[in-house]
Amino acid sequence: MDLELRHLRTICLLADTGSVTKAASALATSQPALTTQLQRIEREVGGPLFHRGRSGVRPTELGEFVLVRARSVLLSMDDLLHDITARGSSPATLRAGGVGPLTIELSARLPEVFPNVPVHVRTEYSPKLVTDLVRAGRLDLGTTIDYVDRDLSTDGPLSWAMLSVEPLHVALWADHPQADRPLVRLGDLAGSPWALTPPDGTGWPECFYLACQRAGFTPEVPYRLYDRSEIHDLIAGRRAVAPCQPDFDTGSGVVVRPLEGAPIQLRHLLVWRRDSPIHQASDSIARLAREILRGSSRALSPAPPEAPAGDASETAGPTGSTDDPVEALGDRRNGRAPDAPTG
Repeated sequence: MDLELRHLRTICLLADTGSVTKAASALATSQPALTTQLQRIEREVGGPLFHRGRSGVRPTELGEFVLVRARSVLLSMDDLLHDITARGSSPATLRAGGVGPLTIELSARLPEVFPNVPVHVRTEYSPKLVTDLVRAGRLDLGTTIDYVDRDLSTDGPLSWAMLSVEPLHVALWADHPQADRPLVRLGDLAGSPWALTPPDGTGWPECFYLACQRAGFTPEVPYRLYDRSEIHDLIAGRRAVAPCQPDFDTGSGVVVRPLEGAPIQLRHLLVWRRDSPIHQASDSIARLAREILRGSSRALSPAPPEAPAGDASETAGPTGSTDDPVEALGDRRNGRAPDAPTG
């Protein structure tokens, strides 16, 4: 069997989702069929690409080696197709994608900026995949996330707008020793077992481990799960605590508390290509996205100050540590990346 582009996309999708079931659903195929295809690919490359376990799949050393090269090949091919398409007429539709409900809500308001242009929407599990699709020209606009301790590079064809910052909370069982506190110190949870979601390609769970290191401990993480309901059941059963967003499901013996000092902060971002029609309208789109986030029930930090009219950067540092909204994420015109603030 010769390796084809579809095989490389399958490998990358498995790595991004960490689950044969989720990848099979995204590919509109059955789990046994995808497993058989993966086995054929592994025979072709000469070894297993993923470790299989109850919590999903994760790349082997060979898998990591193949993934780096597969992503490079796929992005090169996507760039080629994008450049070919760009030689023709402007696209008749606006392709938006992202993670979370913001994508859907923003897509409903994009006709305010692009009247009479149909909007096509797709959602993904992996924030990194959304960014890669925008970079490759497969999406015109992406709503995604990353974490405050990561540098947001402005190199290459992409531009970014920071929309808001959301401090992560912690979910505890109701009679946990820290559950009665209005603010929980991360260091006071050093003796608790943790349940984490798998890597998302944009700094999770590395930012969690870094925050724990700063708090003076190495966390015990016996559980790595995708399903929020499974994590909820573990917490309710007093088997684990978990970092979470403020809207994590409470009840049934589970409470959510903010972490003192907000040691882990999630950024909501807008991403697009500088050579796309989105570039000239990015100010207006970012304003719409911030309005949607401000109107949500989630406890977000205040929206960053808006740049003067005509400046499409319209961004600010997540902690408000700069007076210049362009400086905060780097001036798109000179490609300079920002300094990442500490949590």
